[in-house]
Amino acid sequence: VWRLKGFRRDFLCCFSPYHPRCLSISFVATCNYPMTDILSSESNMETSSNAPEQASEDVPADSPVQESAPYRKQMSISEAAESSGSGITAPFWLRWIEIPFVVPNPETGQKLPEATGWAMDSVGRGPLNQVGSYVGTAILRLAMKEAGCRTSDCTNKTHGFKPSSLLTTTTTIIGIISAILMPIVGSVVDHTPYRRMVGVVSGFFAVGFIGAQIFLNEDNWFGMLIVDAAQTFAFLIHTTAVFAYLPDLSLDEDILSHYTSRFNVRQYIGQFIYVSLVIATGEARGTDRTINSTVQTANDAAGIAFGSGVLFVGYAWTFLFRDRPPLTQVPEGSTLLTAGFSRIGKTSKIVWKNYRHLRWFMASLLFSPEAGAGVVLSIAVTFLTVFMKFTAIEIAKASLCLMVGNVIGSLFAKWITKLINPLNSYRLGLTFLGASIGLSSLVFTGPERRDAVYGFAGMWGVSMGWTYPSQRILFCTLIPKGQETEYMGLFVFTGQILGWLPSLIFTAMNENDVDIRWGLGLVGIFCVTAVIFTLPMGSYEEACRIVAEDSREKLKEVVEATSKHMRSADMDKKSGDQSELKDEKTIDV
Repeated sequence: VWRLKGFRRDFLCCFSPYHPRCLSISFVATCNYPMTDILSSESNMETSSNAPEQASEDVPADSPVQESAPYRKQMSISEAAESSGSGITAPFWLRWIEIPFVVPNPETGQKLPEATGWAMDSVGRGPLNQVGSYVGTAILRLAMKEAGCRTSDCTNKTHGFKPSSLLTTTTTIIGIISAILMPIVGSVVDHTPYRRMVGVVSGFFAVGFIGAQIFLNEDNWFGMLIVDAAQTFAFLIHTTAVFAYLPDLSLDEDILSHYTSRFNVRQYIGQFIYVSLVIATGEARGTDRTINSTVQTANDAAGIAFGSGVLFVGYAWTFLFRDRPPLTQVPEGSTLLTAGFSRIGKTSKIVWKNYRHLRWFMASLLFSPEAGAGVVLSIAVTFLTVFMKFTAIEIAKASLCLMVGNVIGSLFAKWITKLINPLNSYRLGLTFLGASIGLSSLVFTGPERRDAVYGFAGMWGVSMGWTYPSQRILFCTLIPKGQETEYMGLFVFTGQILGWLPSLIFTAMNENDVDIRWGLGLVGIFCVTAVIFTLPMGSYEEACRIVAEDSREKLKEVVEATSKHMRSADMDKKSGDQSELKDEKTIDV
């Protein structure tokens, strides 16, 4: 009966409104229940006694669903937008592309376009991020050739630096620029209706710069290094726009856990296929340890990533991600350029004063290995290329082991976050990641230990696939609802404040002839530091309760604004009776 749509579903939920299948459905208008404000926990609790007796039969009194039912009934922003029925629909002959990326709500079965778009964009983003491994390896080997270096302890320089310092130097520069400019990007996303436009434009450049790297060769490697830096910056902006949609998907931490786990699995499977294609093309061409072979592998990898980005990122932002209204207006006395910095300052003060748990979590993010503009990637690629003498194909094989671990870790994260809550899961994941990286810096003594890299790459993958979903779920459940974009901007900005520090320290150590293995172990030290800063956060359950109490009124305003915005967009596109019926449906919701 549940699979029947429309009237039959509403009729079922009228008689059992607290059934888990009905908790996320707005059936208030249909059933004439006195719960006229679905965003008020007090109202929901007061009227729960008026619900039919079958409610207690469907959900036991001690059920976790029953305890959190009022909170779960709140409609997220994406759910409100979906209720309005507006959006751009792909032609029917193209919609089959969406099938592998559909992630329905596990409780209601609702299929949000933004959830499908998030999954599809994740698959497109994976190769865009991964291609830097192969392009970076080729650039390092070309730089070493130009400098006349044959060993890892070579002191010759090119363009003012050792070849082994080039990737980490550009990473440091991009990290500092990002820390300065990211608040402006956040201001545009927050105070204007151009959130989707930011995602479209940044995605275009992130994919386009990858396309340019198809033509990497011995004569233009330094220019391609600059292009790679620009691509990293465009990718960061695109990630900011994408993550602004994540808290919109649901207000329930279990459902968010379901979404993020499914997104990560699809991303890692996409990367697995991508890396497999890179290896297959290399093996078909014939592998050797020459520089020309490494450069050709980088060209192939860039071409495959470019095609993937055009298809998946392009489709997601053309047909699936929808416009959002401004969440807030530019504050009086500020401009769009200064509002981001002003907002970050004010939001930081609010966090520091009112949200102890979020304050310490932000401190932890300063040292997170995911922070910064590809910091871990640049350090790992430099270490494997210069010290372990890896070719691009060997790095691709190590990446394949990493991807397998990522999928296992992501699935494990979904289970462990439910068992011990996202905070403890994040702590354990970071600890395991730091320990595995620290141990690898001791085991990797030279090219003769090359085979050990593949086993450790699998360990890194498991810990990363475990840590990052836990981190995202934790953040989404700890921020006040209705202010997601503001806090997502703070989240991204916090990661950039010191994100450049590991690469800067690595570069300084390398330029002063310190053993490069200490540079790899540096990442493990940052992981342990991040764990230490989570210890004063306190109870996760208490933190969620505080956020829920503070979020009610703001969330109501944002949901109403989103419904009004989407209704207006729908009225502009349709006329007559169809438009009137759509408006009536939206008002009911």
